[in-house]
Amino acid sequence: MVRLRFPLLFILIVAFAQVGLAQDPIRAKTEAGKEVILYPDGTWKYAGESEAKAKVPADPKKQFGSKTLFKPDRGSFGIWYDQTKWQMSPKSTEPGRWQFNLRRGDGYAIAIVEELPIPIASLRKIALENAKEASPDARIIAEESKLINGKEILCLTINGTVEQIPFTFYGYYYGGKQGTIQLLTFTGEALFEKYKPEFLDFLSGLEID
Repeated sequence: MVRLRFPLLFILIVAFAQVGLAQDPIRAKTEAGKEVILYPDGTWKYAGESEAKAKVPADPKKQFGSKTLFKPDRGSFGIWYDQTKWQMSPKSTEPGRWQFNLRRGDGYAIAIVEELPIPIASLRKIALENAKEASPDARIIAEESKLINGKEILCLTINGTVEQIPFTFYGYYYGGKQGTIQLLTFTGEALFEKYKPEFLDFLSGLEID
């Protein structure tokens, strides 16, 4: 079986994945100044517009603020993110791994990309095993499937304790002909609800070619 091993922090991050929890709608403004309501399933509508007219924009990542596209040097993926909220670390600590930090607060994200396609079922097992190596009490507390560009991805949320500090990891896993990507966000368990909207916004920027 393929085992993805990383330093302690990366083992945790790889292990802990995304949440399939319900999210509240988010209000935002377009560049033209019109107020819109964004829904967790990717649809939106203008404020005051009937639910029946909710639309999916041609490119919601560009239209609503996540204007910077990061393309990893492996795999066929892209990550749209808002530079006013997130800062990308200038240097990668390891090949195929890139870290992002919230500019204000203790929220973090990491992208781990491999050219080798790993089945989603294997990714789930690898993630949990790696998590338990770093945090014996690591456990998946939520999981579900989502669709991105017509591709099925796995969403996991894993809680665990490291150095007596409870963490929550919230991310997306995908493996296919484009390669394998693990796009994860994380923070202290006590801060997760505070940063969940920022995490959801970041994760929604994943693009699978």
